Amino acid sequence: MTRPVLDLELPGGVQDPARPIDTAVVGVGYFGSLHALCYSRLPGSRLRALVDPDPMTKSFADYLGVSWFSHLADLPSTVRAVSVATPVATHYALTKALLQRGLDVLLEKPIAETAAQAAKLEIMADAKCCVLQIGHIERFNPAFATGPSLLGRAHTIQTVRTTHRKPRAGALDVVIDLMIHDLDLVLHGVASPVVEFHASGSSHHLTPIDEAQVELTFANGCRASLRAHWGSGARKEDRCMTAELDDNETWTIDFRRRITYRNFPTGLSRPGNTHNPSPTHSEPGIQQDALSLQLASFLEASRTRTVPRVTSGEGHAALYLAQQIRQRILDGA
Repeated sequence: MTRPVLDLELPGGVQDPARPIDTAVVGVGYFGSLHALCYSRLPGSRLRALVDPDPMTKSFADYLGVSWFSHLADLPSTVRAVSVATPVATHYALTKALLQRGLDVLLEKPIAETAAQAAKLEIMADAKCCVLQIGHIERFNPAFATGPSLLGRAHTIQTVRTTHRKPRAGALDVVIDLMIHDLDLVLHGVASPVVEFHASGSSHHLTPIDEAQVELTFANGCRASLRAHWGSGARKEDRCMTAELDDNETWTIDFRRRITYRNFPTGLSRPGNTHNPSPTHSEPGIQQDALSLQLASFLEASRTRTVPRVTSGEGHAALYLAQQIRQRILDGA
């Protein structure tokens, strides 16, 4: 696991909190353009450049009032923190080049194509004293604020992540591209090794695996059931997680609506004298989106030289488990 960078001497040391960090985005497709917009608006960020081989990207750079470059080597020397939002096949080479330059990187998930590549990036970030944060964005969903404390006490967890949308071009499968969100959340929250798992899935001719179900058993006794499905076969849009604790205490984390609520068993008296499930923890008034919260957290780690909220080690662990699940499903097909 990546060791803390708090006491390491990075280039420039701890930065002046009043001084904006020069930022850049590598890969300006759908996600990359959102990163660029956020950086252009976030306090503490000064967006300097967009890097993408597509000349059409220049018009977006002009709109934002920043420089456009087709090659990573042309990135301005003042840039300190970079988002990489390119296809996963390019994650390793691009991030390696940025880390070699001593830059801090926010790398979209999954961290790499293979666990071996992920391990190498983890080691390199450590050796270069760079912040390497992985873009598991659901960690920053306001609904997950109480997630770690709930999952750490859960004996049973169920997650459902489905979408009508077809996978984006270049997507590997529903496990690597969609279920990995919940794998990361559960691994982070339960904080106990997986000792056994069972997996099944099927293809609807979109990718090799378009629907997947996984049962995980953790060393602490917790059992987690995860389901993911994309494409027209999905019945509805759903992104939720249910955690069952002792004494019939059950909590639901609704990532789509951005709320967390406790379900009270029928007949159990409680304040308010109502027996229907109702929110006891809700943050509907939060206006910041998860991406802005994620990038703000990354910039804070870069500025203060502290451990990022989602480490490269955690990105590596999520990818490793996802690949094991993927292979189990393909072997059983």
